[in-house]
Formats: sequence, structure tokens, C-alpha cells
Amino acid sequence: MARSYKRFPVVKDKANKGKRFAKRLASKEVRRYKLDIPHGSMYRKIFNPWCINDLRFHRTLREVLLDWEQGEIPWMRDKTKQQVINDWKKTFLRK
Repeated sequence: MARSYKRFPVVKDKANKGKRFAKRLASKEVRRYKLDIPHGSMYRKIFNPWCINDLRFHRTLREVLLDWEQGEIPWMRDKTKQQVINDWKKTFLRK
């Protein structure tokens, strides 16, 4: 079975309490908006959707391997190079 890959290797904050809370606040703000909302995409002008997904970071394979070689990150010390590469692919590259 073939694996699909991301176009840009990045990790996002998918589901946590902060994101759910931000979505709840956005919904409240849109519901309590006093003026008329003419069409469905108008809610973006009421609440900025960029505020909801607040954690997004990118690390290249070179950066991860450099951290592994230097031994600065405790969970990486006991792993082999191939395990570190596979973890990076699992986290950043594969869908």
C-alpha cells in the first residue's frame, strides 16, 4: 500500500482544549453578532480564523539529525539514527 505525503512537512495543533475553547468563543461571537450576516463567509470578518490554529511548526530532517547527534533532547538519546528518521517522517512528512 502506498503512503501519501504532505506537500509541506509541518505539524499543527490538531485537537486540544485551547483550540476547542477558541472555536467555542468564535461561535459565540458570531451568534451574538447584532447586525445581519448577508452570506455564510461573512463570519470570517467577525472572528479571525487564524486565531484558532495557534501552534504550527516545521523542523527539517537536518535539524532533527543534528539534535540527535548532539544528544540535547532526552527522548532521542536512546534511539538509533534510523528510528529518529522514521519518527520524523511519521510526525512531519506522512499524512
